[in-house]
Amino acid sequence: MNLRGYVILLLLVATLGGCASHSGCAGYACKRPDSTDRELVIWWPPDMRQGIDERDHQQDYTVVPLKD
Repeated sequence: MNLRGYVILLLLVATLGGCASHSGCAGYACKRPDSTDRELVIWWPPDMRQGIDERDHQQDYTVVPLKD
């Protein structure tokens, strides 16, 4: 294998290693629900959260049931 092959192999291994080491979520983000075939979860940006739930400031989403 020549130098170019080693460089490509090294970049491939580094890219795959970076993807494999990512944990996915941390803290509150792991407790968030995901959309399913029965309900849609809408994530609201901070400037659009007014009126969602004034008591729970961490709830930044709305769950909407889908019709069959």
